[in-house]
Amino acid sequence: MTTAPHEVCVSDNLMHFLALSDTDKRLLAELEQSPRSVARGHMLWEAADTPHTLYTLRCGWAYSMHKSESGEEQVLDVFIPGDLMGIRELTFPAHSTDVVMLTEGVVCPFPAERLLDIFQQSSSLSLAIHAAAARQQAIISERLVNILRHDARARIAHFVLELYFRLRRVDPAVERDFLVPLSQGDFSKLLGMTKVHVSRTLSEMESQNLLRKTRKALQIQDVDRLLAISSFDPMKLTDRLNPALTRGLPTACWE
Repeated sequence: MTTAPHEVCVSDNLMHFLALSDTDKRLLAELEQSPRSVARGHMLWEAADTPHTLYTLRCGWAYSMHKSESGEEQVLDVFIPGDLMGIRELTFPAHSTDVVMLTEGVVCPFPAERLLDIFQQSSSLSLAIHAAAARQQAIISERLVNILRHDARARIAHFVLELYFRLRRVDPAVERDFLVPLSQGDFSKLLGMTKVHVSRTLSEMESQNLLRKTRKALQIQDVDRLLAISSFDPMKLTDRLNPALTRGLPTACWE
């Protein structure tokens, strides 16, 4: 059966880094007091906007996109339920990307300065939010290294595994047949390939019983072979934190 993550709160994401106290959970719940339903294609912000507002993504998918002067589009981030959106660009005076909803969903907007209150009240949350931003950057960096070093089949295998492990992290019930609202055009913008090349490679991988992509879903048929093809290492996206930073903080859930 094709699976999708259920509705996810931001605390479900951050609790992977550190154990959250009741105060921490209350502070995070305050960020999500104003949920808002948004339609597919809704733009949350545009490049050059001042990052006055950040968002948690409670359900649905979104992505960040960079547009060149010639109009060429490149997808950078893919956001899934539980993600904090905007934290990588928080300290800059302007956004460098557009963020658009891939599906209908629910977002929780909050003023960016609200994070300053959280940083003053909770060292645990300060570290967990920084870890979430660093993890988002690590995902992009790993994908870039994959694109620069590997062929089309390995690029797709790496990205599919990235999605699978990320979705499993926020919802362990997600199986190897899961909803993915990304078109072949989106794959091309993410992986530096043409749509024709993406289509041909997906067909080849299906014939090899590696994976199957339908319009709205992905089925992983042989995870071990995908790992071998892509050299994907889930531990590079670990939730474990530098122990030098966690002394005296609540026990992490992975310990």
